[in-house]
Amino acid sequence: MPGRLRRRRRGGEGLVREAPETSALPLLEAACLEAEVPGALRLRPDLEAAGYWQAGLLDQWRLTAAVLGEHLAEAPDPLVPLRRLAASPDRRVLFHLPGAAAALFSDRLDLLLPLLRGLAAIPDRGLAEAVAAFGLRPLAENEGPAILAALHDWAEDPSPFVRRAPVEAFRPRGVWVRHLRWAVAEPALLLPLLERYRREEHRFPANAVGNCLNDIARDRPRLVLDLVHDWLHPDPAGPLARHVANRGLRGLVKRGDPAALRLLGFGPVEVTVAARLLGGEVVRPNTTLRFELELRNRGPAASARLVPTIETTGRIADRPRRRRGSGRTLRLPAADTLRVRCSERVFDTRAAPLLDGPGRVVFALNGREVAVVPFRVERGSV
Repeated sequence: MPGRLRRRRRGGEGLVREAPETSALPLLEAACLEAEVPGALRLRPDLEAAGYWQAGLLDQWRLTAAVLGEHLAEAPDPLVPLRRLAASPDRRVLFHLPGAAAALFSDRLDLLLPLLRGLAAIPDRGLAEAVAAFGLRPLAENEGPAILAALHDWAEDPSPFVRRAPVEAFRPRGVWVRHLRWAVAEPALLLPLLERYRREEHRFPANAVGNCLNDIARDRPRLVLDLVHDWLHPDPAGPLARHVANRGLRGLVKRGDPAALRLLGFGPVEVTVAARLLGGEVVRPNTTLRFELELRNRGPAASARLVPTIETTGRIADRPRRRRGSGRTLRLPAADTLRVRCSERVFDTRAAPLLDGPGRVVFALNGREVAVVPFRVERGSV
C-alpha cells in the first residue's frame, strides 16, 4: 500500500495499485476487528464490490477511506474505534485514517481538526501525505478559504509534521489531488498563512512552503517574486528563507525569468560555452545522454545557473517536444575555464513515446542560450 509511495511501474511511470496477492487489506481488517469497528470483516468484500481491484492506487486509497468511514459511522460513538485505530503501530493502517475521518466528520470541524492534528503529529512521511491530501485537502475544497483561519495556529506547533500539513494541503496544485480552484484563482488568500513560516527552521515544512510558492508562481509570478524579495532583503528573514526562495522560484529559474534569476544572485556573465555529446549522436529512447561542457569566463567570479532543454521530434512538423531539465548551479572562476559533465535522460511516456528523428539539447546559462548539442533518436539503434 503506501510503503513506497513513488514506486514506478516496470514499463512506465505511475503508482502501482494494490493486487490481491500483496494487499494490506487483511492487516486493516485485523486492526479494525481489534478496534471494534462494526463489520470489520466486511471491509474487503465491500471494497471488492466497489471495484477495488480494478481501480488505480489513488482511487483504491479513496475507496478505502470512504468504506472505512461508513463502517465507523455504524458505531454508537465513532470516535471510540477511530481513536483505537489511531493507536495502531502499523503505518499502513494509520495511512487510511485521515481520509476516513474527513469522510466521517466533514460537518464537525470541532471533532475533525483535533483528530487530524493528532495524526499529523505522528512523525511518518507517508501519513503526513495522507493528512494533507485526504484529510485537509477535502476541507480546503469544501469550505473554501474560510477554513484557513482555523489552521493558522498549526504553523506554531512544536512538531514540524504538524506545521507542514496546512501548507501542503492548501497548495494550489499539489500532488495526488485536483487543483484547488480558489487558490489557483486567488493565491493571495494564502499569504497570511505563508507569512507564518517566514522564520521556519525545519526543512520539512520549509520544503512545503517552497513547493506552494512554486505552484503559485506558475500563474502569479509577481506575487511570489515580491514575497521572496521581502523575505530576503535586506537580510534573510529566517535560517531557511533562502532555501524556501530557491524552491519557490525554481520553475521561474528554469524558464529563465530575469527577475527570479536576479533575486537568487544569478546576474549577467561573460561566458562562452562549448558543449559536446559523449558516446555518439545516435541514441535510443530511455537512455542517458552525457555531455561535457567547457565554460570560459571572461569576467569576475560569479554564480551561474545552467539549465538544459531537451527537444525531440514531435508529431507536428516544426513543433518539437520540449522538456526542461532541473539544471544545476555552477561557480565560475574569475577569468578562467570551468569544465563540467552533466547528463539528461530521453525517455518514453505512456501518453507520448519518443519518435525517431532529430533532437537537440539547448543549454541556457542565467537565462541566456549558450550552447546547442544535436542528437538523433533511433529506436532500433545499438
